[in-house]
Amino acid sequence: MKFFSNKRFTLKAQKPQNPNRFELKSDTFLRVVAHLFLLTMMASLILTGVTLKDRLIEKKFRDFASQLFHFTTQHGFAIEDIVIEGREKTSIASLSDQINLSRNDSILQVDLKEIKTRIEDLPWVDKVELKRSYFPNILQISLKEKDIIALYQENGKFYPIDKNGKVIETEYTPNKPYLIVVGERAPEKFFELLNITSSAPELQARIKAAVLHSARRWDLIFDDLENGITVKMPEKDLDKAWQKLIKIQNKYGIFKRKLTFIDLRYQDKVAVDIGD
Repeated sequence: MKFFSNKRFTLKAQKPQNPNRFELKSDTFLRVVAHLFLLTMMASLILTGVTLKDRLIEKKFRDFASQLFHFTTQHGFAIEDIVIEGREKTSIASLSDQINLSRNDSILQVDLKEIKTRIEDLPWVDKVELKRSYFPNILQISLKEKDIIALYQENGKFYPIDKNGKVIETEYTPNKPYLIVVGERAPEKFFELLNITSSAPELQARIKAAVLHSARRWDLIFDDLENGITVKMPEKDLDKAWQKLIKIQNKYGIFKRKLTFIDLRYQDKVAVDIGD
């Protein structure tokens, strides 16, 4: 059975007065010290047994190790708390499934590397750091989630794109405006577009949507999705077309004019359409 709250899930039946401190009675402490000594001796035997070729002997040692961890769980080494930091978009339910621990598990038996790998498989997770502490027996998990820079629209659904231009494979309902990317193969070509337009951050910030046509060329919609100016970019020399757009904006303030589109697909001319 697993127990989660927003930032922490508690595996302990009774909550101590100070959740960051676990007080032991003196006799319990002495008993734990003795168990630690036995644990050290037994662990060395287990490590030795792993190197043996005889499968029967190895099986006996594995069974012995299982009994040993069960013993330690009952004598002061059961997991008490799992504390999670940095979680915003990752669901508690998905984390619970990946961590897959309960109060009946020994803190000594937790495979941090395996849990780290499983958590990093979650779509929103970028990096994970895990640490365990004893007395109290706490597993601490720090998450760094992926940053969203745009949304990929496909079949009426939105999928986030991270800072590396990769689609995060989960449907997402945004809580603030993001640049919308549309078109077949658009996500894989978006990172190149982003690098080129980053040469003029103020102008880049005005792009509300980027539509890839036939997986070859972009239309960029500025200022407003419904009533903004559409800039038609060429199939080749995208960087040169972007620099041309910067120059005519700086010289003529073209985005202040009542235009519906600017066509940059031709090297020797710029076509515009004036709105009503």
